[in-house]
Amino acid sequence: MYDFSEIRVEDAVLPPYDFMPARDGTRLAVRRYRSPANVVVLAIHGSSAEGRYFHAMATALAPCAETWALDLRGHGASGGRRGDVDYIGQLEDDIDDVLAAIRAARPSAKIVLLGHSSGGGLVVRFAGTRRVGVDGWVLLAPFLGHDAPTTRPGSGGWARVDVAALDDVLCGKSGHERVVIHFDKPESVRTGREVLAYTFRMMVSLAPRADLASDLAGLTAPLVIAGDRDESFWPNAYEPLIAPIAGGVFCVLAGVTHLGVVTSPHTFAEIARIAMVLGGESR
Repeated sequence: MYDFSEIRVEDAVLPPYDFMPARDGTRLAVRRYRSPANVVVLAIHGSSAEGRYFHAMATALAPCAETWALDLRGHGASGGRRGDVDYIGQLEDDIDDVLAAIRAARPSAKIVLLGHSSGGGLVVRFAGTRRVGVDGWVLLAPFLGHDAPTTRPGSGGWARVDVAALDDVLCGKSGHERVVIHFDKPESVRTGREVLAYTFRMMVSLAPRADLASDLAGLTAPLVIAGDRDESFWPNAYEPLIAPIAGGVFCVLAGVTHLGVVTSPHTFAEIARIAMVLGGESR
């Protein structure tokens, strides 16, 4: 099980939320870490979580990138039903809307789309259909599908699929609003902000499509980082799966866990390198 202390952030240090409307009017919550740098990183969190755990990363990147840390709809301070979406693909539309807001606020900036865990799965899914307007891609221990060679059984014990409920959905006995997956976050570390279950349509919206190779082909030389102590994924399996399709730079960090990859100074340094290149600064 994860060590959630690795991503604990006190409310007092966080910047206030900005709120922006999605195309359906739902308010999306973003913490914006302002910077004069000519690069903006849009950071997408993983399952059950919210954007607050990108605080250390966003602070470290401030000299070379502005970070927008999004709470996905149905999570954190964003609107929408907890753990649900209206239709498969709505999260991709939300990313489009936030990217439009970034372009309006920072019209000359280069944009990096970053995702961690299931957020990385969403970024890969997004890349498969929308290949314009993103200048760089960063995947932190991304979820590439339950049957991907990168995924440990049961995501290392974090995710518990209700097989009977999933079968009912797939056989047409239940609709896409059926809850099919639960997350095993211990009560001792719950904050009341986490989302502990997803509907079928939310689960699918946070994963690449069945044709994973097609989605991966939408990426351009991604930076992929995972820790060698990742509890959910096989870190050394990313490069042989992704590199032949999308190229990229692959880093396996010693002594780093699934959550620790988000707060590792080595992660910050690798992302900063990409940001400086995009921003036209010397390396």
